[in-house]
Amino acid sequence: MKDFKYNFIGNIAVSDLDLFFSEDDWNSWTYKQTKWEVHSQTKSIPILIDESYETKGKKTKYFSKFGDLIVKIQDIIRKFYGDGEIIRIELVTLPKKSNVPNHYDVGESLQNDRRIHLVLQTNKNVIFTVDGEEKNMKVGEMWEINNSKYHSVFNNGDIDRIHMIIDFKKVNITLV
Repeated sequence: MKDFKYNFIGNIAVSDLDLFFSEDDWNSWTYKQTKWEVHSQTKSIPILIDESYETKGKKTKYFSKFGDLIVKIQDIIRKFYGDGEIIRIELVTLPKKSNVPNHYDVGESLQNDRRIHLVLQTNKNVIFTVDGEEKNMKVGEMWEINNSKYHSVFNNGDIDRIHMIIDFKKVNITLV
């Protein structure tokens, strides 16, 4: 069982990242919003996706846009956690004046693997709460949140919040 609220993983430069996507891009994949009511106010772009949230995802047409960044992200995560691999990635926007209500994630992978948020766009009025602890994450910061605890996000600002959500599967090496 994970016994923390947040883990700060590190910083990465994202200021040169092209975050322009059409409305069609943001509206084409609605699985997450349809499956889980709690995410109904968000929009997502799948990058490395597995809709069961149990296995390694498949690359989508958006993967190549982030290829170099994903290599850098994986290097930073491996320095923090050790050997493992990124198994899923999605961009998620939380529009201004909206929220993700308090909930916890279910499923073996979502409970056991590492869920990391890379902040791509935000404002001072975006408050992430995990188990009662509030945090305003800054652009370029990478945070693992303990998604097995109750968590929520409120965007009370005037611009949309965009996070890259990365699921990382740590390799457990057993010595015999």
